[in-house]
Parts: sequence; C-alpha cells; structure tokens
Amino acid sequence: GVESSLASTMAQLTKSLQRVAQAVQPRCSLLGYTQIAGNATAAGGGEGKGETKDEPSAASTARPQGWISKLLVGQAFNAEGAQKQSHSSLLSAGEYVYEFSTHNFRAGHESDYLKAFGNYVKASEKSLPSVELVGSWTVGYGRTQDQAIHLWRYKDGYKDVDNALRARKEDGALRAADAAAAQLCGRRKSILVKSFSYWGEPKPREASNVYDLRSYVLKPGSMIEWGNAWAKGITYRREANQDVGGFFAQVGQLYVVYHIWAYPSMSARNETRTNTWAKPGWDATVAYTVPLIEKMQSKILTPTEFSQLK
Repeated sequence: GVESSLASTMAQLTKSLQRVAQAVQPRCSLLGYTQIAGNATAAGGGEGKGETKDEPSAASTARPQGWISKLLVGQAFNAEGAQKQSHSSLLSAGEYVYEFSTHNFRAGHESDYLKAFGNYVKASEKSLPSVELVGSWTVGYGRTQDQAIHLWRYKDGYKDVDNALRARKEDGALRAADAAAAQLCGRRKSILVKSFSYWGEPKPREASNVYDLRSYVLKPGSMIEWGNAWAKGITYRREANQDVGGFFAQVGQLYVVYHIWAYPSMSARNETRTNTWAKPGWDATVAYTVPLIEKMQSKILTPTEFSQLK
C-alpha cells in the first residue's frame, strides 16, 4: 500500500544520492585530501570537537606514489604544498606537450590545402624529428566548415617547442612550406595542451573511424575539480574503446578542456552514448561536471591521409 510505495521511493532516492556522492567524492578523496574553510587536512582527520593532536602530516608520512596510482588517478596532491603546485603538475604526469593547430582553408580549396599541408608535414619531419603529427582531420559537422584540425606531439616537451619556434624562423624549407599552406587559409590558430594523466596518451588507430572533438570552456579555478570527477567518469566511457585523448590548455585560451572520442560510425556513436547513460554512476558524473562548464561545442572529424588516428 502507501507504506510500501513510500519505502520504494525512499530507496530510489537514497541510491540517487549515493551516486551523486560518488561523483562529488573525487573532488577531494581522489587526490587524498579534503578542504574545509580554506584549510587542507588529511581525509578522515580530527579526533573530535576542540581536540588537537600533534601528529605527522599526511604529506610527511605518505609513501611514494607508484606509477599505477598515477595512471589511475593522476599525480597525488600534496595538501601542505597546495599553493606550490601548478594545475599541470597535478593533472598530467607526462612530459609530452601537444599542439592543436586549427586551419580555416578557403572554400573550394580543400585538396590544394591538403597537398600544401602534406608538404609541410614532410618538411617538419626533416627539421623536427622528435615532433610528430598524431592526428589530422577535416571538419564534417560543426560550427565551422572548411576547417582542418591537426594534433602534434612534442616528445621532448617544451624543449621541442623551443626547437620548433627556432626552426620556423631559421629553416628555409620549413618556412616555405608553412607559407604555401598559409596562403590557402583565411585564419589559423595554435594552442598548446597537455594530456590528463588518467586518460593516457593517444595511440594510433586503424581505419575507419569518425572522431568527436568536444571542447569545454570551464569556470576559472575549476580545472582540478573537473579532472578529479573525470578520473572516475572516464571508466564509464571505455567499454567500446572510444576514448582517444583528454587534454587541458597550457597556452592559448585557458581553462579549456578537449576530449577526443572515436566511433566506427555516427550510428555507433549514438548507440554508445545512449548505452553510457544506462550505466549507474554516469549520470552523477554529468550532474557534477555540468555546473563547471561555461561553454561547450562538438565537432565531427574525418581523418586525412596524414593522420595516425584513422
């Protein structure tokens, strides 16, 4: 009767609250700390009201973090040194730096542009051997048509970035190839990003896939919260091997996140995304991260012949 119906409703509400709590929990616990009134303390600390106890800090007693821990949840947060750690050191354990290069080529000149860009890739391989083109696509659906997006990997990090800046000024062949491609573009932009440690580095994929590039402009100061929530949320999105890479901006517009997903087709994309919503816990991840977003967009990409991500 009424009592059994009420009990069932309360049970469903309790499960929903538990899922939300699990999504909110990464805000603190995945990095091993809680933050209350601006003071960072070890999770689970406190003997009782008004009591204090002289004990070694969590930072001084913690064991060195293993690589498995870094892979799963990212580099551990040092509560006492919170103000001394940058977002990049907390969220990314690797040395690689990536560049997203966006070229708006002239309408009707896609084939000419791709030919010129291919020449630039060859010149770059000779001049900068430790810089590789990981992904290369043209936009099929999105806010901007007649657009190409390229993902470069700087294997030696910012040393390679410095080498690239120097080569673009001093290497005549590289400069000429760049100028030839630029003449076919109306606008170009490049940003530097790093990959989230819990996501891993992009790996080559066999043909054929469509790619979904999703970008999120976050509220300033919310990058750590986003990373912590997605460290758990990504586990709901790996069943179909659709996760390619997750990145956060270092140079360019800041507090921007990029996620790349791969699907065999647009139909498979729709089916995979629908199935994800059926997994308990994913709805809580979305409920926690959506308030952190100021703006977002999605672009459907088709690989070019130069892409390692086919």
